[in-house]
Amino acid sequence: MSSSPLHAQNLYLFADFPPIVPFRLKRRRVAETRHRLRRHERARHDLKILAAFSTRNTYDLVARPTIKRAEDLRGKRFGVTSIGGTVWMGALLWLEHFGLDVQRDQIQFQVIGDQTIQMQAMETGIIDAAVLDGVFSRRLKPKGYNIIGEYSDLKQLYVSQALVVQQKFLQQRADTAENLLKAEIEAIAFSLAPKNKPTIIKTFMRRLKIDATSAEEGYADLQRAIDRKPDPSPEGLRTVQRLMKIRSPKVGEIKVEDVVDNRIIRKLDESGFIDRAYAAQGMSLKP
Repeated sequence: MSSSPLHAQNLYLFADFPPIVPFRLKRRRVAETRHRLRRHERARHDLKILAAFSTRNTYDLVARPTIKRAEDLRGKRFGVTSIGGTVWMGALLWLEHFGLDVQRDQIQFQVIGDQTIQMQAMETGIIDAAVLDGVFSRRLKPKGYNIIGEYSDLKQLYVSQALVVQQKFLQQRADTAENLLKAEIEAIAFSLAPKNKPTIIKTFMRRLKIDATSAEEGYADLQRAIDRKPDPSPEGLRTVQRLMKIRSPKVGEIKVEDVVDNRIIRKLDESGFIDRAYAAQGMSLKP
């Protein structure tokens, strides 16, 4: 196994693991921002978002072959991973984009499972549409399924992956939090560097049990999903808040500024650490 210890206090991340982190977090919905906001209702100042690693939409809006246009989605069934989750939020943003409303247009959300299961559910007719990452939408398109919306058409920012810690931990172990964030940044820089692509592809194939073509598609999804400088986006968090209010009105009482603590990520950026992490992998973040 090719391994490369990265910055961390009492923590070692290895080269054949970091590439999976951003890819698999989305699949499993580990530590989703929505859960943090719900817990924040109960302890308003207990949790802090230190960094946001994905603030852009990565989902295509895919529909069965009989659905040709966005307006054809009225009265149809959408598959989601969970109500209130990232896929659910992505679906709502796409519906907003096309001027559709869940209640007015009688659109149903069905909790189906992860995107693999959603793709299968669409093929078997259990659902009519879903928002899917490119690795899945590209498999359906040759079969006649319609891409109603390409991921790049949806410009709305939101947060789907974030590093969140308890405020008490941040106060007592700020050095550990900083080292963890350094490790995350170095891992992502390693994963995104073109010279490391063969290692990433092999890791995807081994860890996710997929073929080379699917691994290539997953690598493309990774490249477009991850923010190089993970400074939390207030705009993205406000989008999450607005959508979460639909399910939990008290979320609207939270001040986004109270949830974010970007002092460490700003320090790492201003000190040149982030630029050096990418430079070490042969990349430049400068235009």
